Amino acid sequence: MHPPRRQGRNPQAGITLVELLISMIIMSIVTTMLIGAWISLQRAYATTSAKNTATANARFALDRISSEIRSAQGMTFTPSPSPSTSTPFYPGATIPYRCDANDCVFYSAYNNPLAAGSSGQFGRGQLLLTAIWLDTQGSQAQKTLWWERNTSGNGLGDPGNKKIKLASNVVNMSLSNKPIFTYMLRSGSVASTLPLGATDAANVVSVQVDIIVDANLSHTPTYIDLMTTVEPRNPGSQ
Repeated sequence: MHPPRRQGRNPQAGITLVELLISMIIMSIVTTMLIGAWISLQRAYATTSAKNTATANARFALDRISSEIRSAQGMTFTPSPSPSTSTPFYPGATIPYRCDANDCVFYSAYNNPLAAGSSGQFGRGQLLLTAIWLDTQGSQAQKTLWWERNTSGNGLGDPGNKKIKLASNVVNMSLSNKPIFTYMLRSGSVASTLPLGATDAANVVSVQVDIIVDANLSHTPTYIDLMTTVEPRNPGSQ
């Protein structure tokens, strides 16, 4: 008699442990690659978004600064009444207020609706002490650029002053203290002594504004450098 034949393997018997392990390893590798790609895309999006936001803020700051300086009334003065040194108009300010590399201080009636119906001495009464200043406090490399108007008209650092954040992530100081404001004089030279003295301030014909921002200094620097030159309509006026 012939021995009985062994039955063939049932195709529905399942998979072996080795096959299961190999499948799990392959799936783990594919999943890891997909997660890594997703994380990279998220980081790239966040970086691009932060860069675009920083660029938009810097452009807004440049436009606002240009409008303000164009309407400036005098870039050096002692406010009346003279303010107390214990409450300067803005942090880090010295009295009398002066324009320097990172601060531009002047009187302005820009965007003041009361100025439109005034003239002469009444018009001068609508001029308010205005400062565009870089907050240099703290050890972080990225600084904040502010616009502030002394709405009370007393030359003091009142909490009620109107204040707007113009731009964050400003890195001018970390780049060898590159000035935000450079003042061109009527003689054709650049003001070499800062803060501006009375003589130089009376002869300012244009102000170069240079804002450099970087949204993320932890990666390869991608500086955004925006620059313009503004000619005040009222140079040397007080």
